[in-house]
Amino acid sequence: MFDGRNGWFAGPDAPAPLTPLTSGVLDVARVEALVAFPAGIKQAYKQWKIGTGAIDDNEVQIVQGSNPDSGLLPVNFYFDSDTGLLVRIVRWNLTPVGPNPTQIDYDDYRDVAGVKMPFTWTVSQTYMQMTIKLDALQANVPVDASRFARPAPAAAPRPSAPAR
Repeated sequence: MFDGRNGWFAGPDAPAPLTPLTSGVLDVARVEALVAFPAGIKQAYKQWKIGTGAIDDNEVQIVQGSNPDSGLLPVNFYFDSDTGLLVRIVRWNLTPVGPNPTQIDYDDYRDVAGVKMPFTWTVSQTYMQMTIKLDALQANVPVDASRFARPAPAAAPRPSAPAR
């Protein structure tokens, strides 16, 4: 959960029933939220570098944003050269053992109220990979502000029955 300034993680696999997001993890939540509102990406970084490359034989423009004085690691945005659509983000989170990369690939773009939106995300990290597939998206749906409030702590998982 991220409300634009603060973030929390609650779930059965969390290190505690409710964990506030701090430091680099909070910055990661901020970056991922910016993707939903692309106009904010430009203002989020002070310095930009631009290059080209290829993903699956498709030419991409690589745009790297950084804030050198912030201590945050750069973020790479990969845009399809033909369509201009965002196809990948690679970001790093600084951890006690060094930078930890996360790659998010976007696919299956469809028109939603005149805007192309990805219906598939594949998130790859050093310890896992997951794919999110959406069936539908709606534009401009009112969302109650309480949905972004600090969540309740997650219930502890129930112990499993002993094997017989």
